[in-house]
Amino acid sequence: MSINREMAEYFDDLAPKWGSNPSGYETREKLVSMMNLPPDSVIADIGCGKGVMFEHLLKAGPSRIIAVDISGGMINSAMNAFNDGRIEYVNEDFISAHLPMVDAAVIFNAYPHFLDKAALVGKLARIIKRNGVLLIAHGSGRSKVNGIHRETAASALSAPLEDAWAEAERFRPFFEPEIIIDDDTFYCIKMLRVNATMTDMGSH
Repeated sequence: MSINREMAEYFDDLAPKWGSNPSGYETREKLVSMMNLPPDSVIADIGCGKGVMFEHLLKAGPSRIIAVDISGGMINSAMNAFNDGRIEYVNEDFISAHLPMVDAAVIFNAYPHFLDKAALVGKLARIIKRNGVLLIAHGSGRSKVNGIHRETAASALSAPLEDAWAEAERFRPFFEPEIIIDDDTFYCIKMLRVNATMTDMGSH
């Protein structure tokens, strides 16, 4: 079984049990505030799950949210919960999906499940416009996130979070860190797409 199929099946199985974590509401509000998105932005919510970020992203007045998840179960749950014409659902592997250019992208509580980080960086660099925003975040600290993944079946489908500065280095020269927080309760990397060329990375 391919890793993508295994990943999709794992999260399909989790979808009916996956809660929205109401206690993280203020954290998610803070994250969207940090993104400082102008009205009418096009935002990619990558690994969107059941759409926990949608309510917060919609408050920023986007023209579109491109909601991407490899799990059909998660996408179906999100579609049932959010009937908003601005949300476009894409049930595909983010790396191979054909996507439009976006002003911003967020990966919330999903980054460890992108095992090929070089491919992730390349894809993000291709679809995020220059001066656009990339936010990678977790509503828990790094040690807690790594502990949860280590102790569950997700261990084979995730890579441990590294120190946030080290993770940010993976994204150079295409992204420049603007905000980095890595403490016991919160993990966040906000980066801006800078003017590095993509001519050697192919089309998206």
